[in-house]
Amino acid sequence: MSQILQHWFILCHGWKVDRLDKVFFMNLCQLILKIQLNKVFEFHEVWKYVDCMVSTIGELNLRDEYAILEYNAVLADAAKALSPVQYSAVLVRGKKGRGIVGILKMQILLHHLAEGADPVSTPVTSVMQTEVLRLRSNTPLDKAIEIIQERQPHAVLVINDQDTFEGYISAADFREMKSKMLISTQKENIAPETIGEAVDLRDEFRIVSVNDTLDSASLLLRRPSVQFVLAQGSKKGIEGVLSVQHVLRIIAGGKLGRKEKIKKHMKTNLLRLREDTPLDIALDTIRERKPDGVIVLDQNNMFVGFLSPTDFRELSGHIVEEIEHDGTFTSLGPHLIRRYTNGQESPVVWTHLGSEIIVHTNELIVKQDGEVIYIEFPVETDQSGKQPVTIEFDLGNSESNANRSAAVQRNLETHEIIQEVWGKLVIEKTWEHVLEWIDASTPRRTVAGEFSVNQRGLLVTKPTSPAQKEVNAVV
Repeated sequence: MSQILQHWFILCHGWKVDRLDKVFFMNLCQLILKIQLNKVFEFHEVWKYVDCMVSTIGELNLRDEYAILEYNAVLADAAKALSPVQYSAVLVRGKKGRGIVGILKMQILLHHLAEGADPVSTPVTSVMQTEVLRLRSNTPLDKAIEIIQERQPHAVLVINDQDTFEGYISAADFREMKSKMLISTQKENIAPETIGEAVDLRDEFRIVSVNDTLDSASLLLRRPSVQFVLAQGSKKGIEGVLSVQHVLRIIAGGKLGRKEKIKKHMKTNLLRLREDTPLDIALDTIRERKPDGVIVLDQNNMFVGFLSPTDFRELSGHIVEEIEHDGTFTSLGPHLIRRYTNGQESPVVWTHLGSEIIVHTNELIVKQDGEVIYIEFPVETDQSGKQPVTIEFDLGNSESNANRSAAVQRNLETHEIIQEVWGKLVIEKTWEHVLEWIDASTPRRTVAGEFSVNQRGLLVTKPTSPAQKEVNAVV
């Protein structure tokens, strides 16, 4: 067993293990394995949330989690190919490079090495799994999910209309597919205001003693749901933190003994925040302090949870970017472009129900005529060619409009195919971003409970708390 493990670490990491405890190694293997147009427009009735931007499997990122080996490869080749943490499987070509004939996943490789297979002489083809399902890239997500769940293949490959390989659907891709088909219902989507409201603070860690060993930490971290161990002292509460990546770096540095204490290696630059800390203050503090870990406490300074990097990214998503407002609509155009492109280069491609449309956001302009704003930009489809689109929102004046709503012209004044397939979706997505821009004109932690345009053509808002806002609608 130990010779096989030495083979594995020499092949993958370039350093030799003289003696390695079997239990410790199995914990380490599991660590390595683990490191491996949204409709948010609100109506008076119950709304449904469906990701309209991805509708077929070809629109997923299918080239990020696998390597490809030739038919005559051996287990040593597979070990080297799987060393990068982003790869979870190798696909095996047929004889003379003819298509993919099998798959070898990390868990299967480790199993055979542990059972005594010689990594230098054992062919990959002798241990690979061969039940391979092929799906066209234009297969709708719901249909693909149904087929995969029914067939239960070892691997799902994606091919185009010319039967050319385009990618591999990993377990993570399959979870993403199912998440995109989720439908939620609720009366209103109220944005969280504090870190305690925004994220689950008890889902990614376990607590150990500062005097526990690295072996006990690795035993906990092998679980997919655990990303951190928090080290607790006898009197001072949480004193340090260890992450999966940190433990692996320690091991790679030769600290393989089971007697290595956590307190010797843990990181201790901890930041403590109250669970009722407002999101913007929490984010600013974390960015300024750059702590190794963020401990969350209740009003009595009792431990509540741990704010992970994943939680931090989620918190950031709840904060609307700063937008300069002077009452005019000058900054609305740049805001719409940023939101349409999501930071990508223009133009962008949207997909919906198997159809694609190119949105030329670099040509977007906003015009105003009194209380009415016109948002104009070209779009392009195979059937229509490049066509102009105009969306018209009437924000009302102080006498006619005293609520959180606007009137819209449902006719985009464009090609009938664009109007029929994309009209409603484009209007609703645009209104979502316009409403973000309007809300950004109010003080922090408030929204525009009412808005209108005054006689000078300037935006006028009445701030209110998010919990008190009326559900908005375009009528």
